Amino acid sequence: MQFGHAILLPQMGRRINLCSYIYKSQPDLSPMKHKLSKDNLALIVFFFIFLAISLLRYSDNVPGVISSDTEGYYMYLPAVFIQKSVHHVAPGDMNYRKNAKGEVIIKYTCGVAYFYLPFFLGAHIIAHFYHLNASGSPGFSFPYFYGIIICGVFWAFVGVFLLQRLLLKFFSRRVAWITILCIVLGTNFFHYATISVSMSHIYSFTLTAGILVLTCNYYRNPAKPTAVLMSLLFGLLILIRPTNCVLLVFVLLFNVASTRDLKQRYLFFKSHLSDLLFAIPFFIIPIIPQMIYWKTMTGRWIVYSYEGENFIFWRSPKIAAVLFDTQNGLFLYSPILLFVFFGLFAGRKDHRTNFIGVSIVFIGITYIFASWWAWWFGGAFGHRCYIEYFPVLAFPFAVAVEKIDALKMSFKMPFIIILVLFIYYSVAMSFLYGTTQIWDGPGWRWNWLNWAHEVEKIF
Repeated sequence: MQFGHAILLPQMGRRINLCSYIYKSQPDLSPMKHKLSKDNLALIVFFFIFLAISLLRYSDNVPGVISSDTEGYYMYLPAVFIQKSVHHVAPGDMNYRKNAKGEVIIKYTCGVAYFYLPFFLGAHIIAHFYHLNASGSPGFSFPYFYGIIICGVFWAFVGVFLLQRLLLKFFSRRVAWITILCIVLGTNFFHYATISVSMSHIYSFTLTAGILVLTCNYYRNPAKPTAVLMSLLFGLLILIRPTNCVLLVFVLLFNVASTRDLKQRYLFFKSHLSDLLFAIPFFIIPIIPQMIYWKTMTGRWIVYSYEGENFIFWRSPKIAAVLFDTQNGLFLYSPILLFVFFGLFAGRKDHRTNFIGVSIVFIGITYIFASWWAWWFGGAFGHRCYIEYFPVLAFPFAVAVEKIDALKMSFKMPFIIILVLFIYYSVAMSFLYGTTQIWDGPGWRWNWLNWAHEVEKIF
């Protein structure tokens, strides 16, 4: 069955929307309004708990929230709103380049700065009131630091909210919540939602969840405004990290489970081609400020700012290392994600699993990450680049949860114990990351003995 298509039911003699048919032919899984209110209240409580944890983890180094890569995302804001010029950006400790005039060029794109902006402006008002930008480095005082901490936790839970709304369209409230708790607490999402809150991945996670909600809505009820908003969010997502264009494959193959579905999807887009053509130009809108910046600083509209950094392992990708190595291997630090494969294969015939789309996207991004010169993406807890794809992986994970939940308690209990242990392990290792320099030692490299020694500390 395929979302968004009108089909003719001979026995009824009329044409109906297939998506509506699918939803109405299944039990109503939508929670009642009071349950929805409880869900929202629970998310608010979780937000404040995570904010408290984040403030606690930053208590000894609040300025550390804006450093290295994140300083590169951030510097656009003080340059535009305080210095009133992008020509006099201080190098700081970010990785930067210089143009022919010797001016610092920000290596990183401005995508994350869009998310920082409202919190930066709030901090700027406070700093202005207390005259905190009169001396030193404007934009680098405590209101700005705390503003970015709140910003990261806030957008993380906007993403969780969107993911919950997405899962509730296909799964029971119980399954949706268990899936969310496992992803939020059992993966390195927890780390990036509490300590590395200024990195790009939480914001990309939120964009991905938003795009998937819009994807489902568009296939259910095609409309130009939905297509336009999707295009805008895609532009921002790809501005943050160009390799995120892989998500488009999942959107196109959403709920496609057979060649018949694929043919219907083609016909669907063919019949709504005007929506796509109308929406495509909006993709460029979030990218325009970046292009203006590049033109201003280099004389070119498009610039590859990662000069000297390339995909050098195309022919020999480090796939096993990306997934299992002690140097940020995905499954070594987020082993709970192994349940994705259980759901993927156990529910491969279930449209909700999105077997084809998830498989292609996971293989594609793994190959891309494994081909990058720094396949471990250093300065990280676990392989951070997968975080933006957690909303995609949530579908087979939820199917796995549903199948486990349907078992008798005697068969279910071992799975529950494993899930709880994986959650404890991931959270505990995240806290250890902040107290040891093993991860970021020489060359960001360490071995199995060191890993085993760290594990002994938490068990």
